[in-house]
Amino acid sequence: MKINVPEKYADLYLKALSEKKKILEAKIEDFKREIQEIDNHISALTSMPIFHDTPSYAPRWEARSYQEEWPWTKKITHYQEVKTKIFTSSEIVDYIIQKEPKLTKSKVRSSISAALSNKHKSGKYIKFIDPVTSTTYYGPSDWFLNEHEPHLDYIPDDLKERLFKK
Repeated sequence: MKINVPEKYADLYLKALSEKKKILEAKIEDFKREIQEIDNHISALTSMPIFHDTPSYAPRWEARSYQEEWPWTKKITHYQEVKTKIFTSSEIVDYIIQKEPKLTKSKVRSSISAALSNKHKSGKYIKFIDPVTSTTYYGPSDWFLNEHEPHLDYIPDDLKERLFKK
């Protein structure tokens, strides 16, 4: 970059450029701090019990008895153990609302959706989309033959009827 500045203004121009540089460097440091703060928040949120099957405090609960204190992922696992078939997110939401009527459906729906998404992203769960109704079903990866086919034993009867209709 070539600049033609009269000699008498060179000192002033140099000061202005130096000030501008200092301002930009300060903004960069502010952005770095803000990014670090966001990373800390993300880390804190993803370490919450909602994103893990087993809480760190490991309370002793009856094996088949539903507990309101469970994190969302444990509530999903409990429903999965009760149903023993692949399931939809709305089935879990309805089940939890039945067990905890004081909760709002929208809160449960968003929490279950986030927990299922995390389980799917981690590979613990596989998502199956009913080709007839486009309904999304979830289940543990060991309930599936591959990424697209659930084992016949884990398909609900109503879904079997739709899939295997002659």
